[in-house]
Amino acid sequence: MKKTILEMKNISKVYSNGIVANQGVNFSVTEGEIHALAGENGAGKSTLMKVLFGIEAPDEGEVFWEGRSIHIKSPLHAIKTGIGMVHQHFMLVPSLTVAENMILGVEPKRKGIIDYKAAVRFTKETAEKYNLPIDPNAVVASLPVGMKQRVEILKALSRGVKLLILDEPTAVLTPQETEELFRQLLEFKNQGNTIIFISHKLGEIKQICDRITIMRAGKCMGTYDVAKVTEQEISSLMVGRDVMLEIKKSKPELGDKILEVKNLSKKSGEKLLLNDVSLSIRSGEIMGVAGVEGNG
Repeated sequence: MKKTILEMKNISKVYSNGIVANQGVNFSVTEGEIHALAGENGAGKSTLMKVLFGIEAPDEGEVFWEGRSIHIKSPLHAIKTGIGMVHQHFMLVPSLTVAENMILGVEPKRKGIIDYKAAVRFTKETAEKYNLPIDPNAVVASLPVGMKQRVEILKALSRGVKLLILDEPTAVLTPQETEELFRQLLEFKNQGNTIIFISHKLGEIKQICDRITIMRAGKCMGTYDVAKVTEQEISSLMVGRDVMLEIKKSKPELGDKILEVKNLSKKSGEKLLLNDVSLSIRSGEIMGVAGVEGNG
């Protein structure tokens, strides 16, 4: 039987404006699992993880790490404990290189100045250890979104964390980048580490997670083996009612063209934001515009 690495007992958090973010939440994860934390926006998932990572202080409750009670005072304290977090919005410095971002806060120095060669060596060694190749000299601003996320993950892993929290990690990724991320996470798990995967994408949870804890309106609705619950059951627990996962659409009756965009381009300095975009919309239709973050 796998040992419990983390327990959060009766966690409550009420903000100054009266919003009850967490109400008596119990949450635990075992060593070497990918544990989903699911719920609608505003269900309290991120607040619970902010408590765990030392960003927020709970009003009530207790956290146990490897069997002992612990009060996590700050993110730095969480990292030293063995808990890392990759936020949905990246915390990287775009103008710095990958190596410079990797060593922020733990800068190697030689004769009183930052030893950049040591930073590059440190980055390469970490990337090789976790099989996550990256160019240490690349400027972060020039990297695609998937690579920026890889830097965030490597930065957390380089601090020696045993538990990695990922907040909506696929929200800005292409399907190909998502598959690559899942390969990396399974490899990290196979090394005996633990992942908390915050998401409301049920297909991804079924694909990669071992267990799931479901939250609704600040309360825990239970923890389940992912293989033993259906997407329909998960969605019902998340929202408190049956949810239609498939929508039957009638064939649209399209009218006249009401909007047309032709050859639209837009620059911001030297950066091309839009490049020769054309589209048109007719009355009686819903037009979808899709793409990952940063594609215009």
